[in-house]
Amino acid sequence: MEAHPRQMEVSLSLSMKSSPKVNFLKYLNHRPRLLEYVSSLDGTLVKSASQKAFQSLPDISKAVSELTVLKGVGPATASAILAAYAPDIAPFMSDEAMVAALGSSKDYTLKQYVVFASKLQAKAKELSSAGESFTPSDVERALWSAAVGAKLMVSPNQSDGKSSSGRKRKRKF
Repeated sequence: MEAHPRQMEVSLSLSMKSSPKVNFLKYLNHRPRLLEYVSSLDGTLVKSASQKAFQSLPDISKAVSELTVLKGVGPATASAILAAYAPDIAPFMSDEAMVAALGSSKDYTLKQYVVFASKLQAKAKELSSAGESFTPSDVERALWSAAVGAKLMVSPNQSDGKSSSGRKRKRKF
């Protein structure tokens, strides 16, 4: 029987950046220098920081702090790494989910991420009580999908925030 990933020693390595399954950095077009920063990091530092972060879970604050010692890694990027490793604990800090859960997406701080993660953990627990199992990452992806879907439903000539039915759409978390 194969061990659960968190029961093994797991870490990131710089060689992982060429793997299509792990390389989410190429898709962060709004942060073009991020890949440059990551490429310049010492492999030993990346391994050490990621091991410490993964071992810190479920303490999200400590895990994010361990990853943000890496140049170019802030709370949002750390959340992406943690969400890939532990979706049952750490959601990705997407702008769309931040707006839905907190009303703002501009505060990319550790404090804001902890509040965001706590809200999504609570919502996942609430949804899971109905018999199915949901993770904070499931909730984040649902919020992201709803926001993107709502944007797609707005026709180009209705850029004033109204839906195709003429009513303003506002979603509350």
